[in-house]
Amino acid sequence: MIGRLIQKGLLNHLLDHRFVAIFLLCASLSVLGVYVGVQNYLRMRQQHQTVTHKNREHVQKSIERGGWRGVTDLIRMGILWNRPPEVLSPLIFGLSGKVGQEVVMKHQRMVLFEDSLFSVDPVNALLGVLDFRFIVKVILSLCVLLLIHDAVCGEKEAGTLRLYASYPVPRSTLALAKLIGSTVAVLLPFAFAYTLAVAVLTLHPELDVKGQDWARMAVLMVLFGLYLTVFAAFGLWVSSATHRRMTAFLGLLGLWTVWIFVLPDLAVRIAQWVVPVDSIYAQEKQRDALRWTAMKGSRDEREAYESRNPVADWEALTDAQRARILEARAAAFGSIEAKWNAELHARVAELRASRRNQMRRQQNLALWLSALSPYGAATFTSMDLARTGIARHNRIEDALNTYLITLSQFISSKLFKGDADLSDFSWFVYEDTETLGSCLSRNAFHILNLALLAVLGFAGAFVTILRYDVR
Repeated sequence: MIGRLIQKGLLNHLLDHRFVAIFLLCASLSVLGVYVGVQNYLRMRQQHQTVTHKNREHVQKSIERGGWRGVTDLIRMGILWNRPPEVLSPLIFGLSGKVGQEVVMKHQRMVLFEDSLFSVDPVNALLGVLDFRFIVKVILSLCVLLLIHDAVCGEKEAGTLRLYASYPVPRSTLALAKLIGSTVAVLLPFAFAYTLAVAVLTLHPELDVKGQDWARMAVLMVLFGLYLTVFAAFGLWVSSATHRRMTAFLGLLGLWTVWIFVLPDLAVRIAQWVVPVDSIYAQEKQRDALRWTAMKGSRDEREAYESRNPVADWEALTDAQRARILEARAAAFGSIEAKWNAELHARVAELRASRRNQMRRQQNLALWLSALSPYGAATFTSMDLARTGIARHNRIEDALNTYLITLSQFISSKLFKGDADLSDFSWFVYEDTETLGSCLSRNAFHILNLALLAVLGFAGAFVTILRYDVR
């Protein structure tokens, strides 16, 4: 009997003109979103290739020149690196257009990202980027409420709910059939739209989707399905708690507004007020002060070395004696420079770790405050899965800072050698080796939060339907 009731409820939704409209809307928006995302991906990839090629040409000239001039060029120009776009960014654009795309790594300088896609191409910032995350979180969630808001109270107004209650089946069976049928009807348009979006993405000839990306896209489908299930559950709860369609729809519209706009923004504002984070410009100022301190300390030690080892009559020395003095001086100066350089990077690492901890505490507080809304959980987890979130950015930043230490050590070792050979210069290459398991472990709280919200909504709807007055 429950199978027939589920079939009946599902057919009521499938034959509804609203379902057809939502189905077509999902399909069209998914294709449009992926198309826009692919165009942004190709533009960012072309920019990455152009910048990388030009920078390698400039640095290669410095390496071939070698000697003092080559080292000076490396200090003055630095190493320009452009962030490559993520292959899943057409699905989840995330922070791709907001964080800086380029960074110049210079000796004893701070790693700062510049020139985001929105700054290079302001029309994207003006109009925004349509990706599948926005389609699901905002548009489809509202469509779910539009489809579900009258699932119970609408049937009461139509008189069919009293007919169902007259069947010789327990009220709990009726409630369970209603929950299952409505949820399946909600997930069908999403599943079709997501499958269509993934097909367009993977069949594109210029995109290389690998095995790890397939696994992440599968988890994204489950995540978004769970997100929409939360809206379906609470939609049924509100529908069974009211007796008129308009009352249910207005109540759900208010809940949708609070979940999508009010709670996430309020959580961020409170977190920023409770846990302030030092400005990146204030940190850069501290970094410059440390750099000048290191430069002064290095200069003072070099002057002290020269005063301890004076050369009475340089012209009277033989070439061999001069060579030994210059070699000893270069070794001593290199050791002094390396010592102060290591001290500088250690202090800078402390500054960076302090600010990173502040940001982590602020983000955790914002997540806890927004736990009542599914929006925050779906946002952070989806961007993390697509490698377009803050975790990916932090990993790149850590890798760049590690390379910057290596670059500074390399320059320090060559700085006082007039005939410095730069042929052993090493380029920065970033490969993200994080596994899907690590990503899921980091986002376990968000996924559990969505699951608990879905269970809460279904439990509330089930109990309310059991007590619903069908007269």
